[in-house]
Amino acid sequence: MLKKKIVFISNLAAPYQVKFCYALQEYFDAEFWFYEHIGETRPTWWKIPLGDKCKIMKCSGRLPMIGYFSFGLFFDLIRFKPDVILLGGFMKWHYLIFKLAKLFNKKVVFLSEPLRYVKNDSDQSNDLRTKENSKKELTVLNRFFRGADLYLGMGQVAQKQFIEEIGFDKEKVNWTSYPQDLDEYYAHPLRVKNKSDVFRILFANRLIERYQPLFVIEVFEKIFEKYPNTELLMNSDGPLQLECAAYIEKKKIKNVKFLDKIDSWGNMHLVYKHSDILILPATYSNGNGTIYEARASGMGVVISNKINHIDYHSINNVNCFICELKLEDFVESIIKYIENPELFVSHGEISRKLVEKRKNENTAKQYYDLFQKYGML
Repeated sequence: MLKKKIVFISNLAAPYQVKFCYALQEYFDAEFWFYEHIGETRPTWWKIPLGDKCKIMKCSGRLPMIGYFSFGLFFDLIRFKPDVILLGGFMKWHYLIFKLAKLFNKKVVFLSEPLRYVKNDSDQSNDLRTKENSKKELTVLNRFFRGADLYLGMGQVAQKQFIEEIGFDKEKVNWTSYPQDLDEYYAHPLRVKNKSDVFRILFANRLIERYQPLFVIEVFEKIFEKYPNTELLMNSDGPLQLECAAYIEKKKIKNVKFLDKIDSWGNMHLVYKHSDILILPATYSNGNGTIYEARASGMGVVISNKINHIDYHSINNVNCFICELKLEDFVESIIKYIENPELFVSHGEISRKLVEKRKNENTAKQYYDLFQKYGML
């Protein structure tokens, strides 16, 4: 029996998306098409080989009033003749593809994160769009994008928003998970530590306001006063990099290193291998890939209580510490790991079991089962 042809169309060739395309081959004849390889907000080492199943569409670009577009996409549709078209996001160009696909009786699936109440791409608002704050915009979304065969929210928060705020048919709405590239992380040894060892705290997320890198530096400043055998490793990308560097210099904080020497996506996991505690005091996140990576690596984890979709793999005081957004809460939680280093092994063992299902091979099966359930295959 021939496999169904599916194509996923999205903005950036994120490495985890590219890897996921090849995991899907067990169930589908899948291709992933992107408007650009990496955007301005991503480091150059995000650029990985695309292979023969992924591509950057020809004649693609981005315009202020239109957003992403690609004229080469139409030639690719004629060539590949997909049975199912997956569209990443409610873009204007995706409306055109949606209507064209339905003319030819193709199945169409929209995938999207929760829609935040933002004015532009750089807006760091934590609020989501609702009927109260975005009635006109959500009415337009419903009018333009209703009639698809399936709407997949990236997590249950998005699923709820699609039904209750946008008004899509609840019988055609479900949720799924982000793909995660975790295999290399499972090869890391669990951390067997003594109190006198060096403890490396990792802030792996981009330096943007809602992930609070300056808060992280303040936490480390308190930790280092009592434990000079600690280090802070920080992502070097993001608009707050200069502000973070200036704060470190002004306060003369020692043992802080920016991760500006990563040379490839394939070697990124080594940063986790040589780190001990992940810290993420996010004011909002829709479930964060760095948490899965840290869990698969067996690290200690200290995160905020403002992160979606972590209930099944993050159990406070069992395999991590989940904190209020208070400086003292984060400081105390990190100290628990330093003073009780045996927690690294017990937390790490539990975490690895809990995120096992997020390996690409398992997420691919999840997508296959969903498409079967909704009559896509």
